[in-house]
Amino acid sequence: MKLAFVIPAWKSLYFRETLDSFVRQTDRRFRIYVGDDASPENLKEIVDEYRERLDIVYRRFPENLGGRDLTAHWLRCLGMVEDEEYVSIFSDDDVLSDNAVHMFHEAESLNPGHNVYHWNLSFIDAQGKNFAEPGRYPEKMDVREFYRRLYGDHSIDARMPDFIFRTSVLKEKGFVKFDLAYRTDNATVMSLARNDGIFSAGGDVGLFWRDSGVNLSSTAARDIVCRRVFASIGFFNWVDRFFSPDGNPLDQKRNMKMIIRELLQLYPYVPESDIRKLMKSVDFFNTNLACMLKSRRIFRRMLARLKRHGKV
Repeated sequence: MKLAFVIPAWKSLYFRETLDSFVRQTDRRFRIYVGDDASPENLKEIVDEYRERLDIVYRRFPENLGGRDLTAHWLRCLGMVEDEEYVSIFSDDDVLSDNAVHMFHEAESLNPGHNVYHWNLSFIDAQGKNFAEPGRYPEKMDVREFYRRLYGDHSIDARMPDFIFRTSVLKEKGFVKFDLAYRTDNATVMSLARNDGIFSAGGDVGLFWRDSGVNLSSTAARDIVCRRVFASIGFFNWVDRFFSPDGNPLDQKRNMKMIIRELLQLYPYVPESDIRKLMKSVDFFNTNLACMLKSRRIFRRMLARLKRHGKV
């Protein structure tokens, strides 16, 4: 068995749809590990319905960890994996295309031994209907191109379940941790793909990522917005260190605008003066005096536009 799917599970709403997509796989060379994060819902009952149709391992953890430290929950679920060489950190509401496992095995046989592979993805809504499909990944992509496409021209998207990692390397390096595991997926991909890049697991869509309005990335509550922004600052500071000494793949002005746009999500939850103070914690803005002054000018223009038009 070469491929494991780890599902750090919490919700039952779409869980059967997720498991049904595994049942439909044309290639059965995989095992599923379900880590129940002390869910109030009966996930074991659902898993039991599939035991005769899937190679599935279930474990219920005694305490809820994901609520306060999601990456720690991912790590303990990753610890369930036995001898599978590759692993996907999946979710309890996304759906695989019927040929996804076969596409991975085929891609890995043609380009063996790499740390990161990727399925192209499509977005589905609560009813399972496609509403968007981001750009396809090339056959191979280095981390600079990955970051530039993802954060520069927004020609691709990236979530955790559309990546397949070499299990031993993921266990050794772990996840790059940020609050709410926000941007942890992007940073972890970059960390593991640093030496030999990201390899595509086929040109067709392999994953349908669900935007149901109930998952964390769809939540817009004030507390969550603020925590996401602080997590993003941590991520962008990490990116600066990651790409040092070669420099950020984005040009200076584009990088500034992207970070300031993130900071302005705090407005009007946080006073303008506090957002200005927060800019001091962004390493990129403090590279030198000229950079600091330029970032402040861009901030003033973008904030004025936000006040006039309600968007930047």
